[in-house]
Order: sequence, then structure tokens, then C-alpha cells
Amino acid sequence: MKRYLIIGLPVAMLLAWLLWPAAEQAESGPVDVTSIERGDITQIVSAVGSVRALNTVEVGSQLSGQILELFVDFNSPVEAGDLLARLDPQTFERRVQEAEANLAVARANVEVQTAGIAKAEASYANARRELERQQSLVERGSVSASALDLAETTYLSARADIEIARAQKVNAEATVQQREAALEAARIDLERTEIRSPINGVVIQRAVDIGQTVAASLQAPVLFTIAQDLAAIRIEASVDEADIGTVREGAEARFDVDAFPGQEFSGRVGQVRLAPNEEQNVVTYTVVIDADNPARRLLPGMTASIDIITGRQENALRVDNAAIRFRPPEDLVAGNDAEAPGGRGPGGRQPGAEMAEMLTGLGVDERTRRDIERDMREAFESMRGLFASGADRETIGQRMREATRQVMERHLDAEQLDALTELQRERENTRAATLYSPRPDGTFTPHPVRLGISDDRFTEIVSGDLDEGAKVITRMRRVTSR
Repeated sequence: MKRYLIIGLPVAMLLAWLLWPAAEQAESGPVDVTSIERGDITQIVSAVGSVRALNTVEVGSQLSGQILELFVDFNSPVEAGDLLARLDPQTFERRVQEAEANLAVARANVEVQTAGIAKAEASYANARRELERQQSLVERGSVSASALDLAETTYLSARADIEIARAQKVNAEATVQQREAALEAARIDLERTEIRSPINGVVIQRAVDIGQTVAASLQAPVLFTIAQDLAAIRIEASVDEADIGTVREGAEARFDVDAFPGQEFSGRVGQVRLAPNEEQNVVTYTVVIDADNPARRLLPGMTASIDIITGRQENALRVDNAAIRFRPPEDLVAGNDAEAPGGRGPGGRQPGAEMAEMLTGLGVDERTRRDIERDMREAFESMRGLFASGADRETIGQRMREATRQVMERHLDAEQLDALTELQRERENTRAATLYSPRPDGTFTPHPVRLGISDDRFTEIVSGDLDEGAKVITRMRRVTSR
């Protein structure tokens, strides 16, 4: 869209000039000027958001049943563990009793199996003695070999009965553990018939009444909504993608709500969420603002109009925004005829002038500056093929940054490199522009400057050749003759 605007605006201006009645001609007239002054500038980003509690919990029920008692209502203050409601516990009490009975049976079965082991051990001892007697009788020839075989079989069977009895006892003990777990689960369900608050706060929503049946299936039904102590709140504001780049955590914010017209509240940016919100091709980001609410006047759901302070300068050199927007006819700019087309960069400055200015400020001598200029020119000449190849801007920009860094590392020491990096970082937060002052002969003198933060009226002048009190043009009136 920006590309279309850049192309379309000159075309529209040309058409307007061509279609203007031929009898009318515009001539240069008087100009309006303003003075460069000092004052405070506060840059803000405006947004709209909703007041939220710091933490809101929806309290539900894991069980199905009928609401027997309610202990809280709307706006009731609660503490963690307080009883909110109770479901009819009869069904769950019976389940506990049933589980207790099953556990008693399982424990009795363990006793039975213990007695069975004792019985099997007694039978085993008797079978062993009988086997020993039969072996003695067979040796004397008093009984047949078949009697010995029968005694040996009885002995082996008695020993197997002991193993069976012991295994049955292990099974009975496992059943006891199972019944104990079932009893604990039944008791937990019985406890869950009492709905309790998980946090300290205030009840802002009650969704049930006494006698109402709660059906918990795939999702727990919400019975109460509890907001954490409203002495502190947060606002979730939607900030446009064009403004989000200047918003930082910790930034001061001011806001007001319709409920208290004329009263301003304050807070700070606590979080800038990275996830974008896209709706109808409009991208916004959620900015969370934390604020105190000691009187608890701000309520969840209120709509807040927010101003986030993204920059503030006191006693700054500033100029009226109209002067920045002013663009004079090219033939009235002093020295414009001597310029080669395209010979100046953004803000009317020669390409490389800003870098030369920074190097001079760092104390780099003239010879070193010339060497840097020569090496930079050679480095960019070597990249002509990259420019001609149609590479994307990101790739070209990365190569240019690498080439610049290599040249600077060859000619500057570590301290100068660090200082240059800091200056470049500072300039990233400024922009180039040109202001114009009137001359006695009716032409205008251009003044390249760098601009900082802006508000709805003024913009900060970070650097340039203009001082406080200097006059710059904000508008040129045209005198029309027929």
C-alpha cells in the first residue's frame, strides 16, 4: 500500500496541475514561520483494552449431583479453602460404606488364607512322617512298594498345598490393597461434594442455585468465577503493529474509564506478547498493563482508553510538526541548482556525510577518514554484481553491514569501534529531515537535521545547525492571479 501511495501521490498532483483552469496561475507568496524553542515532549501510543483481574479462576465440579447448599453469593469475599457449595452427599456416602464393607471382606479373606497356610503346613508335616514310616517298613519288608508310592504322593501333594495357600494369601493381600484404594477414591469423591475456593479473592459470578442438578461429563460445569484480590488489576490492550516497535516493558501508561470521567489512572507495561492477533487483515499485539486498584473502583470488564508513554524528553530543542511537513518548490531552495540530481541523501545531506560526521566526533583524523572513504567505495564497487542480480533488500543490507564492519575494523581501534557502534545505535532511534529558513531574496535555506521523538504538536531536534530561536518555515501561501 505504501508503494502505491508513493507512486500515486505525484501522479495525482500532476493531474491536478494539468486540469487546473489555464487562466489561473499560482505564484509564490508570503511564508509562515515558527521559532525553534525548548520544551518538554512526551511521545505516546494510544490503545484500547479491557480491565482484567490478575488471576481469574473458574470453579467447577468433577461430580454430578444436586446442589444441596450454597454458602456464597455474588461479590462474596473468599479465602483459599472456604466452602462455596455442597452437593447432595448421600450417593457418595453409600459408596464409601460399600467400599468399607468390601475392604473388611478382603481383610477377613487374608485371615482365612493365613489359617489355610497353617493347615497345609500341618498336613505337610504329617505326610512327611508317614513317608518316613513307609520307607522304614519297606526296608524291613513289612509293606509293599505300592504303599510307599502312595505315601510319597501324599507328601508331595501336601507340599504343593502349602505353596497354593501362600499364593492365595498373596492374592488376598493384593485384594486388600485394591479395596483400600477403592475406599480412598470413594472418600475423595465424598470430599468433592464440598466445592471449595482454590484462591483468595471475590466471587464475581455464580452460575447455580440450590436444588439445581449439576451434570459433569466430558467437561466440568462452571459453578463460580472467582477473581483474585482486585487491589491490583491488569489491562490487556491491543496495540497496532505500526506502534508496537516503540513499546517496551516497564513503560509508563496512563488510562481512564468511562465509569470515572475526568479521572486518570496510571500503570506500567508488564508484558508485550509476541503472538499476533489478525482480524480482517489488521494485525495487533496484546500489551499487558499492570496497575494498582487500592480502592477497588476498577472492575473487571471495564473498557480503558490507554496512553502508553514510549518516550519523554525534558527541555528538548523542538520544532512545530508543520515545519517538518513543509516541502518548498525546488527552484526556491538556495544552492539547489548546483546539486547533481540524486546527489543528496535523505534529509538533503550528501551520502556518507553522517558517517563522516560521526568519525570526526570520535576524533578520527582526516587521513584515516579518507582511507575509510576509499575502502568503503571499493567495497561497494565490488558488490555491483549483487545489486544487478536483483537480490532482496535483506541480503544486500547484510552484505553492506558486513563490508562496513570489516572496513572499520581495519582503521579504528577497539574503543573507537565501541563508540561508533553506540552512535549508530542511537541514530537508529532518530530520522533525517530537512527544515527550511527564509532568505531576504525570497529563497529558502535548507537545514539538514535529525529528529527524535514526537508528540501531536512538536518533534525533538537531536542534531543539526539550528539553535533555539531560529526561524523555520511552516507554510508558504500562494497568490493566485487570473
